[in-house]
Amino acid sequence: MCPYTSPLSGWEPKYEPNVWNDTSAIRLSHNCFSYAMNVNDPKQIQRCHGKDNCEAPFHQPGNPSKYSRFDSKRPKTCPNMMMRLLGDNPNMKMTTFEDKCPANTSKIALVVDESDDYHFLRQDSNKFWSQKSGGRRVTHLDASKHEIWNPQLCDLNYSKYEGVLNYDIFCGFLCVPRTSSLFMRSRG
Repeated sequence: MCPYTSPLSGWEPKYEPNVWNDTSAIRLSHNCFSYAMNVNDPKQIQRCHGKDNCEAPFHQPGNPSKYSRFDSKRPKTCPNMMMRLLGDNPNMKMTTFEDKCPANTSKIALVVDESDDYHFLRQDSNKFWSQKSGGRRVTHLDASKHEIWNPQLCDLNYSKYEGVLNYDIFCGFLCVPRTSSLFMRSRG
C-alpha cells in the first residue's frame, strides 16, 4: 500500500463500480468525463435503454460553452481542454496532488493523448483513483493493472496492451463542485 496519498476533502464520491457497470444503458452512455464529474444523466441513459450497442454521443467538455467540435486542427491539448472545462464550469479550480480541495468539492485529474483523446480520473472516498474509458467498465486499475494512487505517476499507456491510446501528457488536478450543478451536454 502506498503511504503517499492525496488528502481527501470529505466530498469524494464512493467507489461503486456496479452503479456504472451493471446496466448497459448507463455504461454505454457515459464516458470518463461524466464519471469524473459523477453525473448520471437520465437523458443519456434513455437514449441507450434496451440497446446492446448504443451510439449516444457522450458529454464533452466545451459543449455547453459552445466550443467547436474536436478535429485534427484542434488537438486535445492541455490548454484547450482547460479552457473548455473552465468555460463550462468556472467554479472548478486548479489544484495540486498535495493540496486538499475545499468543502463541497473533490479532486479529478486530466490527462491527454494529444493526437487522439483526453481522459479524466477521479479521487474516490477510499483515497484511490478510478476511471471509466468511454463505454467501458469503471475500474480503479491503471494500464498495468495496478491500483491508482496518483494519476500523475500511474501507467496510462494503453497502446502497450489493448489499443492505441497513450495518455502521456498530464494536464493537472482540479477541484470539482459536488453539491452544485455542473454544466454538461452531449451533442446530437
